[in-house]
Parts: sequence; structure tokens; C-alpha cells
Amino acid sequence: MMKKITAIALTVFMVTGLLLTGCGGSGGSGDGGGGKTVKLGFLSPITGANAAEGAAARNAFKLAIDQANESGDFDYTIEVIEIDDKSDPSTGVAGAQKIVSDPDVVAATGHWNSGVAEATIPVFKEAEIPMLIWGAIASDLTSKDNYPWITRSAPTDVQENVPLAKAVLDDMGYKKIFIISDTTSYGAGNSKAFKAELESRGMKEVGFEEVQEGTVDFHAILTKVKSSGADCVYWGGVVTEGSLLKNQMYEDKVDALFCGISGNYSEDFLKISPEASEGALVVKPGIVLESTDAGKKFIEDYEAAGFSEPIGAYTPYAYTAAEILLQALKECGDDVTPEKMRDAIKDGSFDGIMGTTTFDDIGQTELVAAYLNVVQDGKWTVYDDSEYADGTRTFPGK
Repeated sequence: MMKKITAIALTVFMVTGLLLTGCGGSGGSGDGGGGKTVKLGFLSPITGANAAEGAAARNAFKLAIDQANESGDFDYTIEVIEIDDKSDPSTGVAGAQKIVSDPDVVAATGHWNSGVAEATIPVFKEAEIPMLIWGAIASDLTSKDNYPWITRSAPTDVQENVPLAKAVLDDMGYKKIFIISDTTSYGAGNSKAFKAELESRGMKEVGFEEVQEGTVDFHAILTKVKSSGADCVYWGGVVTEGSLLKNQMYEDKVDALFCGISGNYSEDFLKISPEASEGALVVKPGIVLESTDAGKKFIEDYEAAGFSEPIGAYTPYAYTAAEILLQALKECGDDVTPEKMRDAIKDGSFDGIMGTTTFDDIGQTELVAAYLNVVQDGKWTVYDDSEYADGTRTFPGK
């Protein structure tokens, strides 16, 4: 009889403890909800070659979380587990494992690099923690196999290359395209996407070269570009190598347009001279933030926070990821679990600074927007507002 009473007492104690703790949080040190804390993981390259982009994204995400904690809209404190993935897959995997091992984590968001996202997706799927991709754009990251645990609020490489191809091939009339890309999944996806755009128009590139990530010398390849008669160089990689390529095109007097997608839209690109960077054409995802009240407020809030890193191409998407996760948390109510967050994300409709985000049947955003930017006088300028658009200035290769 004594053993039975002891067992009953122990059971009551354990059930009471679970009720006090809740499904998604802990008895942590948060201010709201009697000390309850709910955790979200965030992964980006905060140090290393892509630190400017990754750190700005981190800033935007944490800005949104800080605003939410200060709003009083939640009965618990939202805590961020911040991971510096350093643009390295193995580092990203270690960070993902740290996130999923914490019992208070209900969702995560990452990365800027497609290769890192590709490496961490299995970790989140196996742990059954939903992961919303805010910046990695390789098209196969969202798929039937990865859905519903993996969703993405950013456009894919294919979706970004469509408006760039229309501008360069149709509107500007470039015919001789030389494609250069790195060998990462990002580079391979971009070169494949742009080749498809050429093929759909009955065209073929005049040359194709792949380089290893970290390449610093493009002079030999640019000799081939010159001999091919190319009037346009499409770069399929990111800003670190892209700015070097553009600089060496200037040094070698290569008379060809430099174009690429959002991985090159960064203040880091402008570290080369204004003369060397002039005329680079890059497509940027999303909307012109200054065109909406919500976008203007985001810019004002970001600048008021005093961050040292300027807003980059994917900074608004990291903020959007936070908006989505926060609205999903509200949908879950007080009983927050990874499973409920998964369903709230995949089935939800989320209003934010970029517009209204919904997801298709493989978890890819149905909100797709992009616009062109050009370097003019050492600064990124919206193409439609530039002197290139009105004909005052002429791109190389024309």
C-alpha cells in the first residue's frame, strides 16, 4: 500500500510539473508568462567572407524579436539561439545540432548559403524542428521530401534569374553571354538557371568556366572572355569573388556587361574602386522598401538601432522570417510545440514588410518579387531610377 501511495504521489508531482512548464517552453529566466521562455534558432554567417550579409540578417531578425518581446503580445519571453555558420557546412551542422538539442526550441531559420542549408536540413528534419529558410536560394532546398518541416520565404535561384534574363537578353539585347560561376550548389544552380533562360530563347553561351570558391585570379579566364567576343559576363557566384572578377574585368579592359543575382548585392562589392564597380547589374529580391510605409518603418527602425552593418539584399527577408515565426507563435497560443509551429507556418498567411507570404505544396513562398540594381558612381542605385535606364549612361558591350 505504501508503494502504491508513493507511486501515485510521484505521478501527481510529474504531471503538475509538466502543466507548469508547458509544451513549448521552460521555467527559464524570461520576463513574461511567469518566467516561461520559448526559443527560436537563427543561423547565418556572422564572421568570415560573407559576414556583412549574415550579420545584417542577424541584426534584422533580432530586431524583430526584441520588438515582439517589448510589445507585451506574448505571455512568454522569446529567446534566440544565434549560430554563426561561417558559410561552412560542417560549422552549420554543428550549430543546427546545438539548436535541436535544446528542448525549448520550437522552430529555426537560416541560412544565407545554399550549401550550408543543404547540410543542415537533414538535422532539422530528423529532429522534427521546422526550419524556415530566409536566404539560401538553391531551388531544390524546398521539395516534397523536405516538406513540411522545411519552408522558404525567399525566392529561388530560378525565380531570381528570370527577371535578370528578361532585362539583359530581351530588353537590352545582349547576345554573346560568357558564364562564369563557382562550383558550389549556389553557383551550379545559378548557371543552370541562366543557361535555361538562354535555351528558352534559342541561344547558347559563348563560353562557360567554373572556379573554386575562394578564387582570386580571373585573368586567364578573362583572356578567354575576350577571345570569345562576349558582350556580357554572367557571374553565378557571390560577392567575394564577384567583386574581384568585376575589378579584373576593369583592369583587363574587358568591354562586356557584368551581371548576376542577389548574392552580389552588398556594400562589400563597392570596396573596389568606383571606376571598376561602375555598371555592374544585379537583380535583388523583394520590393523597393522605400515604396511602402512598412518598408520605410523597417529602415527607420534598423537605422535607429545603430547596427554597424548596412541593410543588404536579404536583410529584409531575415526580418520577414521573424515576422512569419512570430505570427505562427501567436497562432499556436500558449501551447507552443514544434509540430504546431510546423503546421502554423505551412498553412498560414503572413503579412509583413515584403507583402503577404503564403507557401505552396512543397513549402516555397508564393510571394515572388525582384528588381534590378546598378552601380552608379560607386553606389547601388535602383535601375529604374538610374541614368542607365534613361539612356544618359551606356552599359559596356554596347
